Amino acid sequence: MPIQPHPQRSRFAAFAVAIMCTLNSFAQLSTEYVTVDGQTRSYLKYLPINLDPSEQLPLMMCFHGGSGTAEEQLAIGDLRETADEERFLLVYPQALPDPNDGGSTNWQVVTSGDLPFTLPNPHSDIDFVSGLIDGMVDMHNVDDSRVYAMGYSNGGGFVYDLACRLNDKVTGVGAVARTMYAESYDECMVTHPTPMVTILGTNDFISSYDGITFEGTLYYQSAEATHDLWIDQNGLLPQVEISTVPDLNPSDNTSVELYQWRDEQNCRELSHYKVNGGDHDWPGTFGNMDIVSHDVIWAHLKEFDMDGRMTCSTDATLSLPPKEWTLYPNPATERLVLDMNEFGAAGEMYRMYDSTGQLVREGQITSQRTSIDVATLPCGLHWLKVGTLTKRFVIQ
Repeated sequence: MPIQPHPQRSRFAAFAVAIMCTLNSFAQLSTEYVTVDGQTRSYLKYLPINLDPSEQLPLMMCFHGGSGTAEEQLAIGDLRETADEERFLLVYPQALPDPNDGGSTNWQVVTSGDLPFTLPNPHSDIDFVSGLIDGMVDMHNVDDSRVYAMGYSNGGGFVYDLACRLNDKVTGVGAVARTMYAESYDECMVTHPTPMVTILGTNDFISSYDGITFEGTLYYQSAEATHDLWIDQNGLLPQVEISTVPDLNPSDNTSVELYQWRDEQNCRELSHYKVNGGDHDWPGTFGNMDIVSHDVIWAHLKEFDMDGRMTCSTDATLSLPPKEWTLYPNPATERLVLDMNEFGAAGEMYRMYDSTGQLVREGQITSQRTSIDVATLPCGLHWLKVGTLTKRFVIQ
């Protein structure tokens, strides 16, 4: 089983040729380079017309699919005109070849290689994106409370990873033609309201709507499980609002339903576009033509910053809701107590991570109050995860 299934590149060929012929016609579009961990990384950058250096604009990053290129993603998800009209910076990053998959340009969503048939890339795409965001903030005065990402297929899986592993820098994401990779799902840590847009076809031949299990091992979660995690992480109400998107193009033999979950104040949100009969497509460019994927993702995400929906009053409760279990003392010195209260998770596993997201300790919850030795761990910020819920604490 390949590490990341790849879309059929023939579907992109015409778009890629067209875009390569026009790159030089846009004065604001350029190919840029940044060195991360000793490796030269590249990306396409688009600055909106008449950019004033004093403007503090949002940033949108768009990630290509497996074995793809930044130019191909620009071709299928071209947001330049929207960036001019609505004022944001636009970046299309380029993945490096993956030696574990024949040199295909894949985004790294395998964090440990613990699952069978998987190996992590020898380079960190998380570090690349983190450095890229920092560079955009330094060079172009980007509003660091409004940094968004969208991606297709393998790039869609990667933006889930960004929402989990780079949550301190990424405001919200949109994933097209992909559910969450099992390792991303199991190790997701969210610290702020994180808006999410998902677009997935029910007949996707690569990213199955029901997830992917191979030889008894779950590699990709189902759409339902993916959404359940973000409902939980964002403290959304379980009730879903379902609406039918107008069937603008009956000839594509597909239709779209919009599923939305919100919190009580309508300050946090998850939106899912279910493409009935849809394949491994980027709706609006190929496949379903009732929506334009990049347009609807931007339309949703632009309403949010790190605190939630920007139109919410300052009195609204925008922070994530308190969880049922508690940690003390915090800060801790030698021991940390996990008090389950009424959570009822005895027998479950806990996992502890340092500030870089590395797993530093794990064990089983044996009673209502579980004492954990932290005396040998380094000082600083840490995270404790039980199920899909996380809490942060400090060791001093």
